[in-house]
Amino acid sequence: MNGRYKAFERLVAETGGTYAFDGETSVKGIGMILEIIKDMGLNPADTAELRQGVTALFNVETVNMPEWGKNRYILAPNHVSDMDAIIMGLLCSRTRIISKSDWTDNAELKRFLDLHYDVYGFERGSLQGLRGLVRDSAAYFNESAESRHLLIFSQGTISDFNNNSPERISPVAAIIAQKAGVPVINVFIEQASLHNPTRIVFDEPYKPQGSGDFIKTWLERERAMQDALSPPARRPVLSYKHTNNNKPGDEFF
Repeated sequence: MNGRYKAFERLVAETGGTYAFDGETSVKGIGMILEIIKDMGLNPADTAELRQGVTALFNVETVNMPEWGKNRYILAPNHVSDMDAIIMGLLCSRTRIISKSDWTDNAELKRFLDLHYDVYGFERGSLQGLRGLVRDSAAYFNESAESRHLLIFSQGTISDFNNNSPERISPVAAIIAQKAGVPVINVFIEQASLHNPTRIVFDEPYKPQGSGDFIKTWLERERAMQDALSPPARRPVLSYKHTNNNKPGDEFF
């Protein structure tokens, strides 16, 4: 295991410790993770064993995690690395993950995702895609009364909410919540780490009153969860691109 682990460490180091991968590197990185999990004596083709391996590899600790089997939630976490959805989708059973279409359009990556996750890909920046996302997400809840959940990153891409302007935060989770009658749960995700605890904090569910209210409330709740952690939360290490996408006028906004 040590050799494979070291190889994955080197891959992470190539990203500057950001855990932000392009499509090709994502496939390579996930392949390395699966081999590490095999070295743990676990079967990564089995979702429960994949969960066990991933949570051990990234030292995942959860705080206030809800009971998934009896409820329906829209999860609205911050977004600090490409590991966020990989980890969250294993922690939260029966959850549809809203993803950039780059991931679902990648055939190799999609084979892995389809084995363990329910992923809905849409084209960011497309008004038509956004309308389809709202319509299909409301239908996802309304077509069945069974317990199911939806995960959507309100920042739209990897970003540090400590630097966010309100324009960076999307109210789409609130719009879906109102159409489907499903409460929102804010989630604070500490950036994935091989060497430190990766803490994931779940807030209490609430029903947004409107789009503008949601943006303010989302940011306040994220900051409160971050500030309540002890030891203090690690601030994310971001790439140049993801550091410069927080405010209107920034290079990658």
